Amino acid sequence: MFPQRSSEVYLTPASHQPPPALELAENLDYPNLNVADVNARLENLSPRLHDCWDSIAINEHQHLALATNRREGHHWWGMFFGYACSQVNHMSVDSADFKLQAEHTVNILRYADNDVLLVALGDTRLQAWSTYSKVRNPEQPYCLFLVGESSAHPSPISQLSVFKANPQRAVSASADGTLNVWDLSGADLDSSYRSSSSHTDKLTGMATPSATPHQFVTCDRGGCARLWDVRAAAPSSTCLFDDSSHQLSFTCAAWAAPTELQGDNCLYLGDFDGNVYTLDIRMPRKFAETYQYFEKGHISQLLINGPHLAAMSNLPASVKVADVKSGHKFVYKHQDSHFRLTDAIWSDDSTLITIGHGRKLLTHSLK
Repeated sequence: MFPQRSSEVYLTPASHQPPPALELAENLDYPNLNVADVNARLENLSPRLHDCWDSIAINEHQHLALATNRREGHHWWGMFFGYACSQVNHMSVDSADFKLQAEHTVNILRYADNDVLLVALGDTRLQAWSTYSKVRNPEQPYCLFLVGESSAHPSPISQLSVFKANPQRAVSASADGTLNVWDLSGADLDSSYRSSSSHTDKLTGMATPSATPHQFVTCDRGGCARLWDVRAAAPSSTCLFDDSSHQLSFTCAAWAAPTELQGDNCLYLGDFDGNVYTLDIRMPRKFAETYQYFEKGHISQLLINGPHLAAMSNLPASVKVADVKSGHKFVYKHQDSHFRLTDAIWSDDSTLITIGHGRKLLTHSLK
């Protein structure tokens, strides 16, 4: 047997008398007990605009929906708010037309029909909220009512888009490749089309057209873009582009309307190298045009507005707006817009609003 080693037991000295837990925060005599102060303080759960502004949406009545999240500590949660577009520079908790605190982060907001707001939460749920009704409350028509809820994705939703041709239909996607097409015409959220393995690589982008509610496009990190048709009996897609050299990595997509840019047959794909590719769906597997928008940073979002294509980038956070018909000539540039740029919307023909972390909101005017 191994010999037993003797030990001594030390008692807590009489001089060790720390103050109450709530007074330990700045006490240098007992730094190892500071965690007791943190544990003794109740978490501030009061409604507020958190530091991380993650998503913004606008409807045809110029009403904004904004999602802000608390992304620090072990418990992340968020809130979403509704404002008139005229309040964009004066948004506060008290001035909101509606607001709701969620138990999880609010990742994406998108307006479906004019009074229905789709909310993608961090726990994989998708919710549909009615935001305006004179029937429920004639005096205060802006009020929230849960229309439907579903957890049809195995991981949090990373892409959410509403069909402009039919605003009662939307499509959602998660990074694992799961797709769901939602029908909002009934009394609940109904997934009418589903694919559990749309891409072999991480799904990074999605776009819906303005002319039809039956097709949409997805792209992935491996350089693959696919065209989907929800009228098919079973989930199926057409390959629009597949990078066999594995040198491309798509990050986002945008689909022009018939009167925008070069027509509704053209798709625009952004990648990690700061390039924008034009792809004609009538001539798949080859790019019609390629332009470099950013020398540093990857393209995080593309937004089309009439003749203009807005490209947002991160690392560093930048914004560039180009006139596509003039050979992608840049008509607006702005660098270091945010610490991290998360979302953007066009509020009118010449005004782009971006949100993010750090500088929370910035208005870009082309005039």
